Amino acid sequence: MSAQGEGLYGEILSAAPPVLAEAAIRRVHELLEAGADTADIRELADTSIALLNMHQRNRPGRKRAWLAKVTSFAFPRTFATAWGDTGKHHVCFTASVTKGGKQAVGREIEVQLPVAEAERLAQQMLRMVEFQRGQTAKTSPANQVQGQTPPTEGDQVT
Repeated sequence: MSAQGEGLYGEILSAAPPVLAEAAIRRVHELLEAGADTADIRELADTSIALLNMHQRNRPGRKRAWLAKVTSFAFPRTFATAWGDTGKHHVCFTASVTKGGKQAVGREIEVQLPVAEAERLAQQMLRMVEFQRGQTAKTSPANQVQGQTPPTEGDQVT
């Protein structure tokens, strides 16, 4: 980085989301007037864009709605791109769209996950189940005082 690298970001890193773009543009203008090299300006622009993306994705109050309900068990499927190709293995399941555009609601869709992504999703789901079981174990002494027992494998919990 050049001499202008000292304090390159100025107020950008601490700027609130509504004024982040304005602060970035002003800082780019200051660097151009000071004769900064393009590497510094590019780094500042890349960082500003990343901050804007991060703030946009983390907006408070954005509710996550379920858009579909799983309606089948998982099943394997292989997709080949050419005749004689061994193909790529996927794990698939069907779902019914429950919320969305008027034309989409009620439609059945097939979700196709490559095996590696399906495995990663399965591991994440397993960790969530283990976490929930840990939470249940923490509250189980209170349930036992009331005469309730924790659910065992095979019990239906509602």
